[in-house]
Amino acid sequence: MTGSGSARWWRTPGPWLAVLVAVVYLAAWNTGTLALYQLAMLLLATLLAGYLLPRFNLRGIEVSRELPRETVEGEQIEVRLSLRANGLLARYMLQVRDRLPFLERPDYPVLIARLAGVREYRYPIECERRGIHRLGPLSVRSEFPLALLNVERQIDNSASTITVLPRPFPLRRLALSGAAGFPTGGHQVAAVSRGQDSFAGIREYRRGDSMRHIHWRASARRDEWIVREYEQVENAELVLVLNTCRRDNVGRGRESSFEYGVRIAASLARFATDNGHKVGLFRQQREQLHWLPPDAGETHYRHLLEHLAATEADGEGDYGQLVASAALLAGRQCRLVLFHTLNSSMPEGWTSLPGRAERAPLQVLFDAASFRGDARIAAGLATRAGELYWVRAGDNLTEVFER
Repeated sequence: MTGSGSARWWRTPGPWLAVLVAVVYLAAWNTGTLALYQLAMLLLATLLAGYLLPRFNLRGIEVSRELPRETVEGEQIEVRLSLRANGLLARYMLQVRDRLPFLERPDYPVLIARLAGVREYRYPIECERRGIHRLGPLSVRSEFPLALLNVERQIDNSASTITVLPRPFPLRRLALSGAAGFPTGGHQVAAVSRGQDSFAGIREYRRGDSMRHIHWRASARRDEWIVREYEQVENAELVLVLNTCRRDNVGRGRESSFEYGVRIAASLARFATDNGHKVGLFRQQREQLHWLPPDAGETHYRHLLEHLAATEADGEGDYGQLVASAALLAGRQCRLVLFHTLNSSMPEGWTSLPGRAERAPLQVLFDAASFRGDARIAAGLATRAGELYWVRAGDNLTEVFER
């Protein structure tokens, strides 16, 4: 058992009562007044009762917690709290405290007026922050019955872990390029395993053309054979180069450019998986680089979400170096997706990285001023090459990617 903390000792009456006991006792000593000795003894007895009774109130209490091991950011989970009071006597005015890091205010108290035998409490909690969070340990507090001292006991082996995956937002279209460099034109590509043919236009019939490609309406109108022309569109391979550099993260909490980047990365991965594309992830965690090669399928997508849940903006390196390293690791057919602000350092010639002259990186560019709360609009967008999505704090991200 421990007290409520030396930093808050003055918030409870107990320490002040101890000072009063000492003052009254000194006054009785100096004056020899019996009444003052009696008052000092009464105050001392009250202080001892306020010290011992809360400790007795906590004896024999067992606490356990049950909750899912995995959930998604923004979802509600049910927490089950089980308490047992061993012995014949009931316990009163208890406070069970838990540390839940996925909340904006992690310290979560549960108040219990009376506990006798076994009780179970269930309550919903919304997981506000993605990440791999270590919960607890649980503690139980009491200041019953005199509220002189707040006594706390920590519950052994009550820590646990929960993974809160980032929640993707709906994404219905995206301008991508396949291995042949042919853009999808912003429309959704059907899920296929080896690419697909995309309608490119019409032309005059040539010997050897398949009759299946005859455009009958155009042929009747022109009074000559007209065929549909198709161009092969291969599945795209995306590499998400997440910006985990501490210096490039602007804003706080969920309203930071990094958290926006994580949600956008999860949504791009969801879109790619749903439409038969391959997607990979390149990031830095502290001083270590993590490379998840592009692949397709739900298992790979789940693995990528776990990577996103675990990452934080704690890198001390340079985003330009991260981009250059990703360009070397990714194959020539991969399309890099970059997350940065106008002030992020980028490698020289980053708009035409080796082997990608025909495929400029897809950019997610954050308006740093808006994440700082500045209403001014940043300039310089025209200097950035490639397909670009401009993101400001508070934007509806679904609408941003549909423009």
